Amino acid sequence: MTKNILLFGGSGFVGSDLSNYLLQENYKISIICRNKKNAIQNISNHKNLKIINIDIFDQNKLENLIKDYDIIINLIGKLFEEKKNDFDKFHHKLPELLSKTISNKQHFIHISALAIENSAKTSIYAKSKLNGEKKIIENCKNYNIIKPSIIFGKKDNFFNQFARMAKISPFLPIIGDGNSKFSPIYVKDLNKFIIFLIENNRKYQNKIFEAAGNDIVNFRNLMQFILKTINKKRFLLNLPFPIAKLQAKFLNFFKIYLLTSDQVELLKYDNIASNKYDNINKIIGKLHSYKDIVPKYCNKK
Repeated sequence: MTKNILLFGGSGFVGSDLSNYLLQENYKISIICRNKKNAIQNISNHKNLKIINIDIFDQNKLENLIKDYDIIINLIGKLFEEKKNDFDKFHHKLPELLSKTISNKQHFIHISALAIENSAKTSIYAKSKLNGEKKIIENCKNYNIIKPSIIFGKKDNFFNQFARMAKISPFLPIIGDGNSKFSPIYVKDLNKFIIFLIENNRKYQNKIFEAAGNDIVNFRNLMQFILKTINKKRFLLNLPFPIAKLQAKFLNFFKIYLLTSDQVELLKYDNIASNKYDNINKIIGKLHSYKDIVPKYCNKK
């Protein structure tokens, strides 16, 4: 029987890739997004696709919408706050509202973030993500939470952003000592696992998973990898955390969000698997390395 799937944030980087994947597998999907034009550009036109624009914080509209779906996937995430309390609104209050609205017969899949248990001590982003997880566990009877590290892919916001910066700037910033560690995960590996959960809900009901790639690499080495990939020589400029925060606040004042003070806080902590939960490679097998995938798209921009 074909399952009806509702995606919140289905037109973003991860969401558009997942939406196209699901449509190829002949699932019926509806995506909630603010920008219908953006969704149409990023997702293949398909008879099984429906695009919806509603106020996701209107509980009555939300209840009327959600009741018609078998699986609800929340991909909404903010990298920076356009308005005060955006992190809490979208990372905490929205998952709480969804978890209270979804019935026990429906399957809720929520994308959170890796290693937020430690960084929540000083990062508003991490704290809001962690609070959202807690509300889902408290309210929902049929859920999965996936906690990815940096997600890479053709339209990612990490490798592409620093590659663009390196092409116009004489230096790349190294925040702190550059030793904070990451385990980048390929967007297609992440979405392959989401589809696995869709098809194997009962066996993995109410389980949390980490999505960390096989590589563990620090921030400095990632910057060096980007420069090598795009064949540029740039000075790596060390920015102590206090100076990086001041620079971020200055940029943010002019609504430039290349770096935020909260992102500086996140860079004080490693973003690698805690091994408290199963990693997705235990279920779907070998994961792709950023070293093999990123050069296929990053050096073409």
